[in-house]
Amino acid sequence: MNRNLKVVFAALLLAFFLAGEASAYRVFVWRHDNGLRCADPVLGGSLTATESVVRTLTGLRQYGIEWDSSATLPEDLSQYDVVMTCLSFLCPG
Repeated sequence: MNRNLKVVFAALLLAFFLAGEASAYRVFVWRHDNGLRCADPVLGGSLTATESVVRTLTGLRQYGIEWDSSATLPEDLSQYDVVMTCLSFLCPG
């Protein structure tokens, strides 16, 4: 994922969460990407699409945004306001 797309994604995510009372949101991140890794030009190393989202949400915890993450969907998604899944940076299929 190129840097501009990451910036746009992060800005949209922040705008969504900060539009209302941030502590009211509960987020579930479904780890369902295909494991493709992309270089992180800002922090170095490489990460998957889901790891990028989780890193952003971890940074937002200071604003009271609670989130959970798992490779399997919970039985009851009604406890969450937002459910996110990443399909990866590139789907070769």
